[in-house]
Amino acid sequence: MNSAFSARLVATDLSKRYGAHLALRGVDFVIGRGEIVAVMGENGAGKSTLSKILGGAIRPDSGELRLDDRALHFNSPREALRVGISYIPQELAYLPNLTVADNLLVGQWPSRAGFTSKTTVRWQASRIAAEFGIDLDVRRPIAELGLADRQLVEILKALARDTKVLILDEPTASLTSEESANLFRALRRLAATGVSVIFISHRLDEVFEIADRLLVLRNGEVVASLITAETTPLQLIDHMLGGEVAQAERELGESKPAGAPVLTVRDWSRPGLPNIAGLDFELRAGEILGLFGPRGSGADLVADGLGGRVGDFRGRVEIDGVERAAFSNPRESRAAGIGYVPPERKRDGLNLEASISANLSMLMTASISRFGFVNRFAERRMAQEWQETLQIRCRSVTQQVGALSGGNQQKVLLGSRLVARPTFLVLNEPTRGVDVGTRVQIHQYLKGEAARGTSVLWVTSDIEEAVLVSDRLLVMRDGTVVGELTGAAMTQANALALATGEETAA
Repeated sequence: MNSAFSARLVATDLSKRYGAHLALRGVDFVIGRGEIVAVMGENGAGKSTLSKILGGAIRPDSGELRLDDRALHFNSPREALRVGISYIPQELAYLPNLTVADNLLVGQWPSRAGFTSKTTVRWQASRIAAEFGIDLDVRRPIAELGLADRQLVEILKALARDTKVLILDEPTASLTSEESANLFRALRRLAATGVSVIFISHRLDEVFEIADRLLVLRNGEVVASLITAETTPLQLIDHMLGGEVAQAERELGESKPAGAPVLTVRDWSRPGLPNIAGLDFELRAGEILGLFGPRGSGADLVADGLGGRVGDFRGRVEIDGVERAAFSNPRESRAAGIGYVPPERKRDGLNLEASISANLSMLMTASISRFGFVNRFAERRMAQEWQETLQIRCRSVTQQVGALSGGNQQKVLLGSRLVARPTFLVLNEPTRGVDVGTRVQIHQYLKGEAARGTSVLWVTSDIEEAVLVSDRLLVMRDGTVVGELTGAAMTQANALALATGEETAA
């Protein structure tokens, strides 16, 4: 902190217990006017508890909060909002039957002499969106928007108020790169006016881009307060995980030679945005092939094509020397030996209301059924084996998947594809929305799968992960593979240079 630092929100000795579990232990936190501070840590580290206390959603058992050197005592987010603290949780609250404009200005509709009009509300909402560089059709019912746009409306709603402190819990989890960039520009403009921003994210690339400082929690305690410009990603991981686990993550970056090509994509084309034309690549036996590209590059569409989720690709797939047309549906993909892991586990990968065992066996019911009935004993035994293998934290495999943490849900999703013992794994953003510790576990397990002979295509927009995990890395831009990186040339700088069209770094 420099001499011009002026504290906005100060928390002293915060503690919170849930039964026998101490979620926060003596946490001190301070954020200055116009500062952006990222709160980092694994699932269960205390990030959400801290943010909910600061945002008025829960009360601490002990400790003190002060805003602009005034003691705070509030019992709800609404009371926090009155003093200028806006908390935006991961689970959004909105009025589905109203328009974007109505949701944006709810409770503060512009009026003259007690009257307002749709035209006035729309004009005011459009002005707010334009001010922060976010393109939204304010006339549309909010229920028609995708999750990303609903997230932007919620953020704009907070920005439109007289906010002194803005707390964002995983705000970019469902946003595209362009939407995230728009949000970051808005946050920087907001910080320049003196608003303080508390930013919670699992993505290391994001926090290094947006945050001035980093607060690291582990097991409910502050283990580090760091200046971002003076910290490296590896140092941050050391603090988040502890040195032993972080070292295991670093060792994953050691590439190995791969075998002969076992799956080849030839002359794949698909019209649209982006336009994919003449795409060729090969996946070798026992390798992890990374396919990196920013959102919108087409890398995710390639993964969907191999999973049979996008059936309008033209071209050929060659498996062990046998050629066939591109897959037209998921069944064809599975029959070819591909286990596809989609990026949206809640929407496309899991039945959240079903048990862990039912989800793990969803693609294998035929092998554990007789005369049309599932053998529940066999299903439960198989589920328990995978629960132990993937270290899924749960009370039992009969527990509903929707009750698990995001990281454990992701492990169930991965396990549901692995039970079939596929020859090839196609992973589309496989660690999106999970904490660093779970990410390390997934990395370690999949490295082991590759060592056992499974060929893995790892599709990601996370440049750090792309370089860390891959044995060989392909980079996509505008629907085309623009480069291949191996060995010492496989660096974040080189991958980013290829993805953005700049000259490759030395």
